[in-house]
Amino acid sequence: MISKEQVAADYREIQNEICRALEAADGISKFEEEQWEREGGGGGLTRVIQNGNVLEKGGVNFSAVHGKLPESIQKALKVEEDEFFATGISIVIH
Repeated sequence: MISKEQVAADYREIQNEICRALEAADGISKFEEEQWEREGGGGGLTRVIQNGNVLEKGGVNFSAVHGKLPESIQKALKVEEDEFFATGISIVIH
C-alpha cells in the first residue's frame, strides 16, 4: 500500500515537472516560490511565474495538510476517525 507521505512526495515531483515544462515553454520567465505552513498541520509550496514571453501569470501550487477533523464533519460523514490528510496540486495560468 502506498503511504500518504509517498503520495505527497509524488505530487511534489509532479509540481516540479510542470514548473520545468512551463519555464521551458515560456523561454524567459522563471518561477518564484514561497513555502508556507498551515497552523493546524502541514503546509505547501506556492510557485508563481509572471511577465513571461508566453505566460502573463501563472501559479502551480502544492499542499499537504493534516489535522483534527471537526466533530460536525465526522457526524456528517458518519466516521469515527478524527484525523484528516489532504494533498494536491492546483494550477492557474493566464
